[in-house]
This record gives sequence, structure tokens and C-alpha cells, in this order.
Amino acid sequence: MIKTSEHINIHCPEPVPGIFFIFGFMRKLVLALFLFYTQASYAQENTFNSKFTFSGYVETYYSYDFNQPEEHLRPDFLFNFNRHNEFSVNLAVLKASYTDDRFRANFALMTGTYAQYNLAGEPTWAQFVNEASVGVKIADKLWLDMGIMPSHIGFESWYGMDCWHLSRSLMAENSPYFLTGARLTYEKSERLDLILWATNGWQNVQRNPRNQSIGFGLGVNYRPMEGMEINYANYFGNESPQPLYRARFFNNFYLQYEKNRWGTTVGADYGIEDTYFGFINHWYGVTASLKREVFEKFILAGRLEYYSDPKGVIVDQGVKVSGASLNFDYIVAPSALLRLEIRQFYTPDEAYFELPGAKFSRGNTAVTTSMAVRF
Repeated sequence: MIKTSEHINIHCPEPVPGIFFIFGFMRKLVLALFLFYTQASYAQENTFNSKFTFSGYVETYYSYDFNQPEEHLRPDFLFNFNRHNEFSVNLAVLKASYTDDRFRANFALMTGTYAQYNLAGEPTWAQFVNEASVGVKIADKLWLDMGIMPSHIGFESWYGMDCWHLSRSLMAENSPYFLTGARLTYEKSERLDLILWATNGWQNVQRNPRNQSIGFGLGVNYRPMEGMEINYANYFGNESPQPLYRARFFNNFYLQYEKNRWGTTVGADYGIEDTYFGFINHWYGVTASLKREVFEKFILAGRLEYYSDPKGVIVDQGVKVSGASLNFDYIVAPSALLRLEIRQFYTPDEAYFELPGAKFSRGNTAVTTSMAVRF
């Protein structure tokens, strides 16, 4: 939930260290994750402290893109499930949390293609950090948290099991999934939450070079009745290195409602940004989803969407694209989900989607299956 032309460049993998360094680093990371989870399980089983919780999440997938891109990469505005014709891990997370009446903390390590493409421009250590935050309760119903935390923008999460669709919407893929900074949360009542952010920028762990500006965000989440959620979120900041300045103002709105076996979501994004030459560039997105529990353990969900960024504010080359998807879910167990999705994109302007032999097409179709487990 991402991305200026600078941001897209961030997502393009940079030259990497020597292969022996990578193997050594990954071996140490796997060992650290194993020890972390072993100790977490021991602490949890022995009720060492009921204020600690430990959890994990693994989501694997296989995607086949009928355009058969030669580099095995799906369209460049996708950052989840974006490897073609190969079995892969979209996201694997191990998380530890601590909560009491006045203090809370979260720390989570991750790996997978979500991390690879969303954080490719960050330092190596940051590419493995999913969350790292501490928070204090500074007044009744008012919390101050600081660190790397989930964004307040949008209705979709990096945890696929929490989303209605296997893949993320174009709006989610092209706005921040996470922010790094300080967050004030005012839990006014069971029906209303207010959020205020000061951040390092538009989905950055570290600030972009020569950019001295702080970004700001506001979120309002209102739940007027059981099953209904209405959310407004925005972001304001400068996405250019000084002395240049390009103000960005981004807005997101969604309404989600679930009752009995049905659920529906409608959402919209709208953003504006200055240019160096004094004009304003615009981009926007809209999406609508409908889901239905057809049997006790089976769910159908459909989605229509449109995303327009003709000047390339977020997507490097600039694009206008329509999308439709249909997915079928089988709930293996409360903590395990098997999914199948077919997704179609179409752009009316010029051939955008890669074909073999350096050719391009206006359309793109892919079938993806995933398996996810939460523990």
C-alpha cells in the first residue's frame, strides 16, 4: 500500500554482495529465526509471562503468467505474488509481542518475495524486519508508538489470510504497507479510532538521500454498526531531495461491510503532487469487492478495479490499467488457507505488458495458487 518514480526505483533490486556473503548471511538468519521460535515456544508453553505472545505466518505460492515474461517477473506495479512460473514464498514472519496496561512492543522478522521487492532499496538489515516498535500509554485511551509499523492506509494487510483476495489490489500495491516514524493513536470508543503519524516518508525505513522533510498522516476509523467499517486516511510530505521540493498529498477512503455470509468493500485513492515546473500531477484508483461464503469452508470473492497514473508519479512508466479477479478459497483449518485466483489486467493506451521476444501486449492474465498457515 507505494510508490513514486523514486519509490519504484527503490523496488528494483540493486547490485548485491558476493554470493558467499549472502549464503553466510542467510544461514545465520535461518539459525536466528529457529532459535527465536524455539525460545518463543518454550516461553509460551511454560507460561513464562502471559504478557508475551509469539506467532508465525508462512505464505507460499505458484503463479503462472500467460504472457510468459522472460525474466520471471510479473507487471512492475505488483509487489506480492510477482514471480512467474516458479514456486516461491511470498511472506514468512516470526513475531514476538509484549503488552501490558502502560507499555507495548512488537518485533517481527520476515523473508519472501514481498520483502525482496518492497524493501530492495533499504539497507540489508531492514529487508528482514517486518515490524519493530515500542509504545507507551501517555493518557487514557492515548498511545504513542515509535518504530516500523503497519500503515494506516487501506484495508489490506501484508498477511494474505486477513485479506479477501489472494492478491492485493492495485491501490494497496501502490500505497504504503508500512511506515517508519511516530504514531499517536486515540481510541475514543469502541466505534472510533483517530491516528496521527510523523514518518520518514512514503514507505521508507531510512530517509531518502538528501531529503530532510518529515511526512505526516491522519487516519479516522469509524465503526457505526456491527460488521461495518468506514475509514479515511491521508499522507502529506515531500518526496524530493532538497533543495528541490515536491509536495505530495494522498487520500484513501474505504467502506467495508460484512453480514451473514456476504461481504462488500468499496475503496478509492486520490493523490496530487507538485512538479518542478509548477504544474500538478494527479493519480487515482478505485476498487470494489464482493465475497460470499458458499459452504461452511469455501469462499468465493470477486474484484473489479481501475488505477490511473498517466504521469508516472507512483508507477515509473505511467499507466492506466483496469483489473478483474476471481478467487476461490478453501479453509483447511482456522489457521490454514488454500486459495486459487485468476486475475486479468488491461490497459487501453499502449502495449504495456511484457511478452517473449521483447514484444508487448495490452492485456495480462495470470493464475495463482497459494497456501498460508498461521501459528
